[in-house]
Amino acid sequence: MSELTAAAPLLDAVRRLPPGHALLPGTTAGELLESTEAAARGMRDEGLRAGEAVALRAPNGPSWVLACLALLAAGARPLLLDPGAPEAEVARMLSSAGGARRCAVPGEGAPPALSGPPGAGADGGPGVLLPTSGSTGSPRIVLRGEASLLSEGLRYRAAVGLTERDTLLLPVPLSHAYALGWLFGGLLGGARLRPVPPTALGRIAAELADGATVVALVPPLARLLAARESRRAARRSAPARGRDAAPRLRLAMVGAGPVDEPLETAFREAFGTGLARNYGSTETGAVLCGPAGLAPLCAGGPMPGVATRLTDPADGTVTADGPGLLAVRVDGRWHDTGDLAVAVPGGLRLLGREDRAIRRGGRWVSPLEVESALGGHPDVGAVRVRARPGSRPGEDGILAEVTLRRPGSTPDGLREHAARQLAPYKVPDEIRIRDALPTSAAGKVRAEAVYRLAPAALDAARAYKVSELLFALHDLGALEALSAGTDATRLAAELGCDADALETLLRTAAGLGVLTEGTAGPPGQRVPADGLGAFVRLEEHLSRHVVTREELAATARAGLAGRSFERTSPGELRRLTGVYQAAMDGPGARARAALGLRLLAPPPGAHLVEVSAGPGRYLGRLLGQDPSATGQLIPVGPLAGEPDAAVRAAAAQGRASVGGTLPRGTADLCVVANAVHGPGPGSDLAALLAALRPGGALLVDDVFLPAAGGTGGELGLDWLTHGASAWPTAEELLSGLLREGADIGRHLAPDRSLCHLILAKEASP
Repeated sequence: MSELTAAAPLLDAVRRLPPGHALLPGTTAGELLESTEAAARGMRDEGLRAGEAVALRAPNGPSWVLACLALLAAGARPLLLDPGAPEAEVARMLSSAGGARRCAVPGEGAPPALSGPPGAGADGGPGVLLPTSGSTGSPRIVLRGEASLLSEGLRYRAAVGLTERDTLLLPVPLSHAYALGWLFGGLLGGARLRPVPPTALGRIAAELADGATVVALVPPLARLLAARESRRAARRSAPARGRDAAPRLRLAMVGAGPVDEPLETAFREAFGTGLARNYGSTETGAVLCGPAGLAPLCAGGPMPGVATRLTDPADGTVTADGPGLLAVRVDGRWHDTGDLAVAVPGGLRLLGREDRAIRRGGRWVSPLEVESALGGHPDVGAVRVRARPGSRPGEDGILAEVTLRRPGSTPDGLREHAARQLAPYKVPDEIRIRDALPTSAAGKVRAEAVYRLAPAALDAARAYKVSELLFALHDLGALEALSAGTDATRLAAELGCDADALETLLRTAAGLGVLTEGTAGPPGQRVPADGLGAFVRLEEHLSRHVVTREELAATARAGLAGRSFERTSPGELRRLTGVYQAAMDGPGARARAALGLRLLAPPPGAHLVEVSAGPGRYLGRLLGQDPSATGQLIPVGPLAGEPDAAVRAAAAQGRASVGGTLPRGTADLCVVANAVHGPGPGSDLAALLAALRPGGALLVDDVFLPAAGGTGGELGLDWLTHGASAWPTAEELLSGLLREGADIGRHLAPDRSLCHLILAKEASP
């Protein structure tokens, strides 16, 4: 099979293993080899071209490994995407990868399938296409050839001694360059591979307890695991005993971010071993590593086969100790990393990106060190530190941006905390509290974006006409007839319109994609006029009174506290509440409430607390289903409206209450419906989880921003003018729940909807 020689060195390593060696859960080396070759042949039979880019978007698991290996063996180039990437991002990334259009769909217990039309091939052989994290600017796609991937795998095998006796736990996204190097090193070493989704903290802890010997981590995940084990020990009223939590763990290595002293100490106390260090880039793979116990922020020394040098940023001369710009020689070529580093015992300490470098009083300040100091405050979540113009020419000031895990801390208080941790010249001049900071799949905070007008700006200037057209059809009373399908002559007679003008209006609407032409489809394919009408009425009202060009500009100038929505008259607020609730409590919301209750599986007589910017549809449904159930509705925001009729009736009977604050430890179930973005208790994840009894469950039902460029991003304008924006994306909410010690049970996100259902429980002891 000469067609299947692309991944021959890697597959040869698998061939050398005993066929019965348990390489993946439920899969032996022989079975993986056979499945990979069969799947690769099937892909070639489907017309897969050599060098063709194919998107691979799936959660960590054995099926992901099989799909990636099969694509490489068939000579393709898998484009590795985050499993949560929406369709719009997949299409955009495929377009960036040379106009590719196909996706690989891993199957549980079945060969991976290809979907979409064939794309173009490319010269240069197989490899992997990796989007950069965006932590240093706009994401782009990097091609790592097969030889580079195998070389990195060999570096891992040599540096950490991966063998058939090891069980390698991979709870970092396989779509990320850092995890990919570990995967190749594990395959080349014959280690038993355990790829686990990074959000499955319970499964990760179980694998550690079950005998994993090596684990690859990123700093946020290492912190979560250490905090989880500390909480478990506290519930047992016993000190954490690391060897009980990970009895065979010989190596825990952290990459894709720095290790500071608090993280090293916390992990060692939780699991009995410190954190080894790792550093690399998407372009080169891993190039530095070092053992646990190195100085804070030290990334170790060169891996086997790697050389390093530091050059003075001012004149480019080579310096032995630095500070200097780090370059690495990998596979015979020098690569500039763009990072500043300084030599320390045990290797190199990274100061940060050259474009983020901070110079004060002739001394370099590491943004990573300042971020570490601020991140050690118990109230602080994400941190981003960067230079700003200083008070004197040629000297930088220091700006720190932080998000808070809970309200209360002030910029002055955080600056005092930093002053206790850092030398005076390293203390930030200014600290800004932000609602959110964007992060990559590996948990790194992205650099501040640089914005420029896009070619689509002219289209946006004309887009209001499409909205006005739809609003006009609504004002004419045409939506019901157009939902069922009608012609212009009949519709003109029904509405009393001029036939010629209406024909032009409908023809234009069809050309713009608002209408379709042709006979009416089956009822299941019709757009429901009642649900659409409610949303059109809401958007029409917002466009005239709330989300206006004047209000957007005014809010940008004055901030959220100064927006006019906060001073809305009672009469206007009643009108807005009416159209808002009519749209938000439609058939889709009621269907999600039914599904959400099935996910919660409430026991008989359950006590449910619902925090909602709506009528309390979850609580109302439960009270109607179970006469012994009780509950509390906590309305939030000025648009909540009247409680559900079932809730009002139960309140009159003493089975339910409306208002009040979150309880503590008394709720069987807690639901946050359209209220997780704040303000109010719906965004306080710690308090929501604390409201639950042991074994209780939290369900979040809300809309979230899509990935950059995805359809629905205009939701951010609603938050800007009349809402709040805590936990703006589902990924940030998941990370926040994990930080608070929750295990994620289910995450349902329909591709064509911004609505998500997220079920979480406190981590079991």
